[in-house]
Amino acid sequence: MTTFDSGMDARRSGRGWSAEMLAEQLEGYIEQRASGRIRDLHVVCSADSIVLQGRSRTYHAKQLAQQAVLDLTDGHRVLSNEIVVS
Repeated sequence: MTTFDSGMDARRSGRGWSAEMLAEQLEGYIEQRASGRIRDLHVVCSADSIVLQGRSRTYHAKQLAQQAVLDLTDGHRVLSNEIVVS
């Protein structure tokens, strides 16, 4: 299993991380975990929510993206997975 090490812990996202920095970290980790199977990936972060946007051919890839976010966050934010499977 490949691990993601950015030198920062995204679980501390609410403590000093900007929304843009968190979104970039999450996008990179999702790309790695889903092996590029999410097209047009975009992550939007705010103080209380994370929104995943993009397109995938399989529900499995959509689930991988969601799990990647859960791996790196503390779970205190609302996660909305708007990745379209087609």
